Formats: sequence, structure tokens, C-alpha cells
Amino acid sequence: MRIVAALLGTALCSILVAPAWADKGNGKHRDFVTERDRGAVYSFYRDEYVGGRCPPGLARRDGGCLPPGPARRLWTLDSPLPPPTVFYPLPAPLLTRLTPPPEGYQYVRVDNDILLMTLGTRVIVESIGSLASLQDVNRPLVSGHDRNAIAAYYRDDYLAGNCPAGLVRTDQGCEPKRLWALGEPLDRAIAYEALPQPLIAQLDPVPDGYSYIRLGDQVLLMILESRVIAAEVVSLARLPLARPGIAVGVPAPVIAAPVVVQERTEYVGGGGCPPGLAKKHNGCLPPGHAK
Repeated sequence: MRIVAALLGTALCSILVAPAWADKGNGKHRDFVTERDRGAVYSFYRDEYVGGRCPPGLARRDGGCLPPGPARRLWTLDSPLPPPTVFYPLPAPLLTRLTPPPEGYQYVRVDNDILLMTLGTRVIVESIGSLASLQDVNRPLVSGHDRNAIAAYYRDDYLAGNCPAGLVRTDQGCEPKRLWALGEPLDRAIAYEALPQPLIAQLDPVPDGYSYIRLGDQVLLMILESRVIAAEVVSLARLPLARPGIAVGVPAPVIAAPVVVQERTEYVGGGGCPPGLAKKHNGCLPPGHAK
């Protein structure tokens, strides 16, 4: 009797401690896979999808990674996976993000479905997610938590007096360093473009040693040898699409371009003033000229 009682007690304990989600009666207790795990699966494959990749046997189609041919379902919850059906273990980098499954269970992929399956009997215990909706607008690619973490990291650096490489500290934050400054030489590492020849042909000749260049959206006049920026000509970012009162598509009246005066160019470039004049205030003036 004692042996029978012990066996009954052991069996009862086994029933009580068995995972609730393994009960096949009505499936009400399948809660082994957490929302965190489901989110990790979605994020992993979403990153792969955005990077142009899908798991073996699947292709990018209709906003997700889908198998070829018409939609079909190869598995049934609480039933063994049919013998001909192929399943794939999940990638190791993804498994490191998930809660380890109980002994005897495995995360697998069947077509575009991520499932929890028993190893021996191949019974599908729980559905974790599908790769068919990797462009779900309700699940952003970058979470609010990640955005806040990135902002906090660089804000701490900024408050400590630092900015990332290529940026300079300003009152507004960390901003890109301006590539050029009037009257200063252009860094040798910075590449620029000469203006197109059809445009150059329309312009008055510039003084010897000078050249018009384009740097990003700025057209500038530069001293070639020293690379000193002598004048700012025009910003392409501020060009109007149409002048007020002139219909789009109607040729605008020709407006003469400002003439580049050699003496002014020499003054701005730091080369001095003509004989008898001195560099004073904002121009070249004769001695004793009133302030």
C-alpha cells in the first residue's frame, strides 16, 4: 500500500508541475511565449527584411517574407507536424534573445510561421508569429525606448563638452562644421567642382589665379594656389522657383550678373589695395579719407 500511495503521489505531483501551456484540452493556458519573445522575433526578421533578406525558402512579397505559390498552412496547433513538412531551427543570433524553451521543446520555422514544437513527437504547441507582415505600420522599426537611449547618450556627451567627430558644439547642439569661411583657405581634404563650361562661357573673365567653384550648394570665387575663398557668389539652396508676377515656364528677364572687380577681389583675398590707396574700414581708401 505504501508503494502504491507513493506512486500515486508522484504521479499527482507530475501532473501539478507539468507546464500549463502543454495542456491540449482547450489551449487556454498557452502563455510560455511572452510578448517580449514575440517582439524579439518580429524585430529580428524585420531587420532582415529591411536589409533585403528573407529566410531560406521565402521571398520578399506583399510586405513580408512569403513562400512561393498560394498561401497555405502546413501545421495545426496541438497536432504533429506532417512527416513531409520541412522545418528550420531559428538562427543562433535570434535564439540568444529568446527565453530558453523547456527541455524537449524547440523554436522552429515552418514556411513563414515561427512555432514552438516538441522535439520527439513534432507536436506544434504554440504559434509565436508570422513573417507575412514585416511592414506592419503599427510596429515601428525603431522603438521609442531606443530613440530615447540614443538621445540620452549624445546629450550626456554634449553636456560634458563633447560632440561626435565631424560636428562642432553650438548653442543649438552638435552641428556640422561649415566647410568654408570667407577669407580663409579651403581645407586640402575638401573636394570641389569647377563650374560647367557652358556657364563659364557666359561669365566675364576672372582675375588670374582665381576660379569659380561649386562646393555643395554654394558657388564661390576661390584663389586657386592658396585655396582662399575670396567671395560668396550665390547659394543654390535659396534660388526661387519663380519670381513674383512671372508665370512658371515663361522666360524671366535677363538680369546682368555683378561684375567681379579685380581691386575688390584683391582686397577680399588679402592681397592689398591699388597704389595710392590703403585698406581701411570696408574698402580701399586714400590717405586722410574721412571715417
